Amino acid sequence: MNKYFATFFLVCAAMMCGCSPAGHSHEMDEEHEHEEGVIHLTDEQADAAELATEIVKAGDFEECVRVSGQVTTAQGDEAAVTAKSSGVLTFMRDHLTEGVAVSKGESIARISAAGMQGGDGVAQQHAVLSAAKAAYERAKVLMADTLISRKEFERVKQEYDVARLAAGSGSSGSVATSPLSGFIRSVMVKEGEFVEAGSVIATVTKSCNLQLRAEVPEKYFQHIKNVRSAYFEMSYGGGIHQIDSLHGHIVSAGQAASETSAYIPLTFEFENDGCMVPGSFADIWLLTDKRSGVISVPSEAVTEEQGVYYVYLKKNNDDDNDNHNDDEHHHGMLEFEKREVQIGASNGLRTEIVKGLKSGDEVVVKGVTQVKLAGASGNIPEAHSHNH
Repeated sequence: MNKYFATFFLVCAAMMCGCSPAGHSHEMDEEHEHEEGVIHLTDEQADAAELATEIVKAGDFEECVRVSGQVTTAQGDEAAVTAKSSGVLTFMRDHLTEGVAVSKGESIARISAAGMQGGDGVAQQHAVLSAAKAAYERAKVLMADTLISRKEFERVKQEYDVARLAAGSGSSGSVATSPLSGFIRSVMVKEGEFVEAGSVIATVTKSCNLQLRAEVPEKYFQHIKNVRSAYFEMSYGGGIHQIDSLHGHIVSAGQAASETSAYIPLTFEFENDGCMVPGSFADIWLLTDKRSGVISVPSEAVTEEQGVYYVYLKKNNDDDNDNHNDDEHHHGMLEFEKREVQIGASNGLRTEIVKGLKSGDEVVVKGVTQVKLAGASGNIPEAHSHNH
């Protein structure tokens, strides 16, 4: 009986040993290709993603306080176009819309009350002016012949001056002009609308300078005296702007919150680069003190998944196992590693890494989304075909 069992086990062992070596090699190769934690991209894929990396090193890091605020026009750089009389408005140029350039003194609109109850006040003023001018011309002749007194002449002249100022320069209705050269920021009325005297028709801005008004919560009051600059991003996007790069500076800093607000105003003034819409809101990073010896990466290098933060490191194939160097499958391939990190402060442009990175690591800073997608798919792009 023992002899038969021994023979049976020998036959089973022979059958197991008879399995194809090629199949075993294929399984090992597949295991090698799907090395856990390694993400592969071809050189072509990396070029298409415009992938870029940065070598990690400790350096200076600017502390910041993140607040919200608004971009407005600078004082003196904006003025209103107002109606000089009541009446129906007619624009004096086609397509008067936001962004249209205007010159100082340029006629923007005409206001007329012709046909309305009480008549056109401006037309009536011109009638008075015509009569006053005739009386003035006659008084000049009489004064030359000493037929009227100097006092009487001065009275007639004064009445003419008053009538001339009241009538303005238009012959039919009053004309609203731009008080400065710049661009139409907003138009308050529509063609054909009735406006009252003193109503704002439009606002004009020079657009040379803008102001960034940061609303700082009271709890950050002690940081205000240390603020030296700021980064900010508009509510509609467009990237992060630097006050220093826009030749900006701090204009004023509040010393206390108002009775109606728990926020302290901090105002910067900077040059308008043409990319910002006055009146829009912004996220603001107020830059305060600097810390040295801090490891940080560009903020776009950091991804977040369910409250856990990651970066992607480019692996150096020279440091891999020797068999990688001889494997044709890895020629033309780039390898990346997903690394969990703990983050600290952020100043809008860069994020502090408290744990997970060391100097010398090479971090993906552009094309991060493509690397993340490649890691999530679990598919390794084929650079070369296999023959089994």
